[in-house]
Amino acid sequence: MQNSISFDNEWVKRWTRQITTLAQNNDLSSREVDIYTDKLVAQATSVELAQVIKMLLNYIRMNK
Repeated sequence: MQNSISFDNEWVKRWTRQITTLAQNNDLSSREVDIYTDKLVAQATSVELAQVIKMLLNYIRMNK
């Protein structure tokens, strides 16, 4: 069973900001992506994962 991070929605936002900042600085290795993603998937519900994906896709769209 997954441990929900609903109680701390700010964690999802911080995670998204951190990933996008690393990506902007070209400081994002595959290993880092795997670590951050594994941590998020282990703690998030499907609704929260959908929120993160939407935030990241919107960020990509806005900065393309």
